[in-house]
Amino acid sequence: YIPYQGRVDIKMKEPADLEVRIPEWTTPEDIRCQVNGEDTEASWSGRYARVGSVAPGDVATLSFPIWERTDVVHIEKERFALVRKGNEVVSIDPPGRHCPLYQRQHYRDSSPRWRNLTRFVSGERIEW
Repeated sequence: YIPYQGRVDIKMKEPADLEVRIPEWTTPEDIRCQVNGEDTEASWSGRYARVGSVAPGDVATLSFPIWERTDVVHIEKERFALVRKGNEVVSIDPPGRHCPLYQRQHYRDSSPRWRNLTRFVSGERIEW
């Protein structure tokens, strides 16, 4: 869902003790954690949310606030204003004369632009 929404869904294929690194712009107090739609309390180890034991087929969801911020940077002695949403640059001013950069207004929306894809996933485990 990032950068549209502050949300990550993780569908488990194998059982595990799940830990998820949270983004730098949020704090543990802002995180809401769910497993299969039910609220659960995550413990913390630095920037990692420890969700705990999850089984195959479980879906762990972490939600957190995401907002835009403007940073002023100097690149090659020129001043640029970057608008970021999460870690993504969604706009830059000035955008460039010949090939405008970061024309990503759709990222400023709060609803993701989904694409349906068909992917092959082997049912066999490959040992390297």
